[in-house]
Amino acid sequence: MKRLSIAAAISIVLCCAFAPLSAALAEGHSPAESARPAIQLANYTDGTTIRHPVLLIRGTLADPNADSVTIINKSSNRRTRRMEGLAHKGNFKVLTELVPGPNRLLIRSGKDELALTLNYKPQTNPYIVRIFYLTDNTGSTEYQTPVENDPQDYRDKLDTAAKLMQTFTAERMYDLGFGRVTFNLEFDEEGRVSVHILKADDPAERYHKMDGLALWDYAGQLIRRQYPSRRAKDLVIPAFTRFDPETKETYAHTALGGGSLALFGGADLFTWPSAIADAQKTFMDTTTINTEKFFSDSVGRHTFWATASTTIGAALHELGHTFDLPHSTLPHDIMTRGFDMFNRVFTLIEPPHAHQDKSYEFNESQVARWDPPSAAWLKFSRWFALDEKDYSEQDKIVVSADEDSRTIRVCSDNGIGGIIIATEAGAAAAVPIDYNQPPPRRVDVPMAEFAKYSTGQDPILRIIDSQGLTKTVSLADLMPGPFVRSWRFASLTAPWTDAGSFAPIDDKKLQDIAASAASAPLSTSETAYVDFLTRFTDGPRENIAAYVVRTFVSDEPREIQIFTGSDDALRVWLNSKLITEVLTLRPAAIDSESTGARLAAGQNTLIVEVSQAAGGWGLYLRIAEEKGNDLILTDDGKIAELSMSPPRAK
Repeated sequence: MKRLSIAAAISIVLCCAFAPLSAALAEGHSPAESARPAIQLANYTDGTTIRHPVLLIRGTLADPNADSVTIINKSSNRRTRRMEGLAHKGNFKVLTELVPGPNRLLIRSGKDELALTLNYKPQTNPYIVRIFYLTDNTGSTEYQTPVENDPQDYRDKLDTAAKLMQTFTAERMYDLGFGRVTFNLEFDEEGRVSVHILKADDPAERYHKMDGLALWDYAGQLIRRQYPSRRAKDLVIPAFTRFDPETKETYAHTALGGGSLALFGGADLFTWPSAIADAQKTFMDTTTINTEKFFSDSVGRHTFWATASTTIGAALHELGHTFDLPHSTLPHDIMTRGFDMFNRVFTLIEPPHAHQDKSYEFNESQVARWDPPSAAWLKFSRWFALDEKDYSEQDKIVVSADEDSRTIRVCSDNGIGGIIIATEAGAAAAVPIDYNQPPPRRVDVPMAEFAKYSTGQDPILRIIDSQGLTKTVSLADLMPGPFVRSWRFASLTAPWTDAGSFAPIDDKKLQDIAASAASAPLSTSETAYVDFLTRFTDGPRENIAAYVVRTFVSDEPREIQIFTGSDDALRVWLNSKLITEVLTLRPAAIDSESTGARLAAGQNTLIVEVSQAAGGWGLYLRIAEEKGNDLILTDDGKIAELSMSPPRAK
């Protein structure tokens, strides 16, 4: 399939992958129409090589009355050798599972047959997605369920869900013209996804008292202790999520993702399919959930199919955050509420539910997907590389503004993968890049592209290069401003494993930090945002506190205001006095807080600690007079009013 530019992908927004047959091939049709193949494929051709094991095959049938198809993998001895698929009004969708090497497939509908050979070449990408099942200290894997004699087959359910997420991603990326790129999973010799038991330290009652963020942080600590890896994104499902019929509260249920960890509550695991062969049946299961006794995370639809769709889709949404995807502004993107329609990728009609008493015939534009802003980002993620590669860790992304030409220029010697325009609401659009050509080293973005997003918001550019390195730049940051952009980075750092408290520090440690920074060069950020990730490329980049220092001279004592914003926690010392502390996990935002302080006449020393859990890591800091006039730190080490300083001052 010819790859499309993002501009083309946006314009067609996933036109139908195949057209329904008209009432069709009935009596009276022309010989040419009657001669068309009885089974036609829409998304695969003979001999195609696939890099993930579970495929969704779509196509059309000559018989518009057929309601099912069968697929047989003659090369497989697994329980997925023979599988049944769905057909409706001449269209069909069927899942099949491949084994490594050539796979001889046979698709049947009534007396009609179509042979197809596909090659499965497993990924060699060492950047993987891992699946964890979180238990309390008893090790109990039992999940809450209304199903009589429920086999409690959590491994099968997590295996199936992970494969469906992988397949969903490959097919939707393919539909946009990016090829079937998707993340890698851990598989055993039988082709099953490895499900790791993550055993917690205490009884479930402790975790029922935690809020979502605390549970996410705790799960991350457990993984770092028991399964450390810098090449893994982890999806964790708690076994001990529970709904209380009396209080109507659901405990240990959360939906959070970021850094390397996605956490999603296991309250509705009972609705998930236990095998790939059952996936389409599950998404057609109209069994009603008794919401007086059990949790129904289904946007009020309260059926097994709807709950399975929402919860598997939402788990993928949280995994998307670990790939550094923000929320989307497009309604069917997985990164917005599109995950509620996860089922529609695998089905042809939607069954009834609590607010719809008839089946619903949706069209392709109403199906969940990765929309272009998300897909363009994923294409160049290291977790979507398919094969092992040698990566550069040197960030070469440079973003600058030319006010005369009203252009934002993005450059990278690594090659630019994707440029996303985003707002406070999330990713909004992708800057057109021709993916039929090698990644360009320079892209100019007219400032007019930001105009429709600028009202009441602060548009940003999110950039990913061909090495999977990223940068986020606010449009406001690209304009000349009074932010402190030049700092000396201290060589001393501190571990920060507990998000509930700061790293210990005393006067001696503060002096040592200042001394270690004094010998470091003055490092200048190209934008108002001082990105710590670009400075710490060799050592730890998670669960760490780092320090920047700036000394300057004031001609006289003066009262000032210091405005800050950080990702994550922040402390600021002026002349060894702690003046600001914010203990939180947050993205950096300009002027998140302000603090009054007094400068001494002569030399002053500013020390800033930014503590990092995961994901982004950086700082905004600016200084103003007590009355609000902007102050800057000049290149020659003085503090002065902005109007008195040359434009090049930092």
